[in-house]
Amino acid sequence: MTRTLSGFIARETEAAVAFVQLPLIGEHSPMWIPRKKIVSSVERDEYAPSVQLKGESIRRLATPVNLEVDSVFLNRIGA
Repeated sequence: MTRTLSGFIARETEAAVAFVQLPLIGEHSPMWIPRKKIVSSVERDEYAPSVQLKGESIRRLATPVNLEVDSVFLNRIGA
């Protein structure tokens, strides 16, 4: 089973993506989603806002996406 999340990827590493959702006001604690738990990722053709992640001194452009994520993983982390 999977669940679709709509939001923004604010940062990426080899192993995971930092996912944030609206509203994009203030600092955000991203939900780090391992790439192996993402079934599909579709980049949306929308405005890419700047996002301030907690603990960082810079703002980053966030990519609007729809992620299809393993629902067992999301339930385990309480999302």
